[in-house]
Amino acid sequence: MPLSKLEASIEISRPIAEVIAFVDDNSNDPMWQTSVLESEKKTDGPAAVGTIYHIKEKFLGRVIEQDWEVTARNEDGSTWSAKSLSGPFPMEATMAFETCGDQCTRVSRSLSIDVGRFFKAASPVVGHIAKREMDTDFANLKELLEAAA
Repeated sequence: MPLSKLEASIEISRPIAEVIAFVDDNSNDPMWQTSVLESEKKTDGPAAVGTIYHIKEKFLGRVIEQDWEVTARNEDGSTWSAKSLSGPFPMEATMAFETCGDQCTRVSRSLSIDVGRFFKAASPVVGHIAKREMDTDFANLKELLEAAA
């Protein structure tokens, strides 16, 4: 099955703790992630390995619902990984937050998508559209967080 691995990163002029806190709050997801319509945390407590989220999003004109599970996370939330448990195609994501100066945070995301049976013939196009969406999402995140300064 065709697999797309996408990467994006951006520097945000905000302290790392503020950036992590904003991204950790899944109720913020629809504000900065263009495809996310709804994001619901299904498990109680702070984000940790085993936390489940239900995401409803729109991609290529289709509404897609997926459950995601956090598969790895360090204590301060500066790196974490998750994988889809349901939905039309398997996905895995990793986020990393690093200090790049006094008031600067570098955010990096890696996303692997197995487009499989749904978009097999259009795999390169799907990858291109998803990469463009990731870049737009990061620009939105930067704008939101820097405007709050």
